[in-house]
Amino acid sequence: MNKCSVDFKIQHNDNRGMYFEETNRCIVYLPMHETMEDVIKTINHEIFHHCFTQLEEAESMDEEMEECLIFNLQWAEYSVV
Repeated sequence: MNKCSVDFKIQHNDNRGMYFEETNRCIVYLPMHETMEDVIKTINHEIFHHCFTQLEEAESMDEEMEECLIFNLQWAEYSVV
């Protein structure tokens, strides 16, 4: 499994974070976040994209399916309680 790196940018962007499969790199745009918890959620979100790609699960999902799965994974602890 390839390692993934996370870079932080202080420039404004329409995105909160992005994952680049070709370089296994995540970028988190800090001005788009209000709290540290929010930053951590974005890091986790982008790392999930990396994991799905490494496990070749992304090939069996379209973008909407992948985003929905990540949303459910990130909010699972609140949904279960």
